[in-house]
Amino acid sequence: MLRDFTSRYRPSEAWVYDRFIAPAVATLAARVRAELTGDMPERGEVLEVGSGGGQLALAMVAERPGVHWLGVDLSPEQVARANRRARGHEERLRFVTGDAAELPFEAGRFDAVVSVASIKHWPDPARGLRECTRVLRPGGRLLVAEVDRGCRYHDARDFVRKWRLPPGGWPFALAFFRTFVAGRSLDCDEARALAAELPLSAPRVSRIAGTPAFLLAGRKR
Repeated sequence: MLRDFTSRYRPSEAWVYDRFIAPAVATLAARVRAELTGDMPERGEVLEVGSGGGQLALAMVAERPGVHWLGVDLSPEQVARANRRARGHEERLRFVTGDAAELPFEAGRFDAVVSVASIKHWPDPARGLRECTRVLRPGGRLLVAEVDRGCRYHDARDFVRKWRLPPGGWPFALAFFRTFVAGRSLDCDEARALAAELPLSAPRVSRIAGTPAFLLAGRKR
C-alpha cells in the first residue's frame, strides 16, 4: 500500500484500518449522514463506493428504516467483514466486491451515491466520479468526503488522536497520516476541478469543520 496507494488492501491492512482508523473516519461519515438525512425518498436506494467495514451503512439504515443500502469495495476482506456486520439486515443492506472505475450497476439506478475516504485510492478519480454520476438517477445526490491534502496541522493532529492507538503512538501516526494519507490525496481546488466536469447542478466543495477533510456535493442534472 505504501508503494502503490491505489492497490487493493491486503488482509492485514484491511484489519488495521478497520480496527484502528475507521473510528476516526466516522467523524467524516457523520457529515455525509447529516447531508442525507431528510433528503432521501422514504424507500430510497443508496450506493456507497469504498464501503470498507460497513460502519456508515449500518449507522444510516438504523436512522432511516426504509433506506436500502448497497456497498461496493475493492477489498474482499472488507466486503466479508461488512456483510458479517450486516447480518439481520440483509433485506436492506448488502456489500459486494467491485471497482470504482467500473461500477457493476445500471445507469440511473440510485437515489444517492456516497463515498468516504476512498477517492484518494482510485487510480483515476475523474473516471470513478463519472461512474458515480452514471449510476445516479436525475436529481440524485453525490456526496464524497475525503482527506484534504491542504488540511490544517491542528485538524490533522486532532483527527489522528481519534485513532485507536496505544499511548504515545499518535505522533508517529500523525507523520504517517500527513505523508502517506493527506500527502497522496486531493486538495480542495483539485476536487472543484473534478466536480466541474461532472453533470451536477451547482456542485460545491467545502471543508468539513473540525476535520482534515473536504466534502464534494452535488445533484445530478
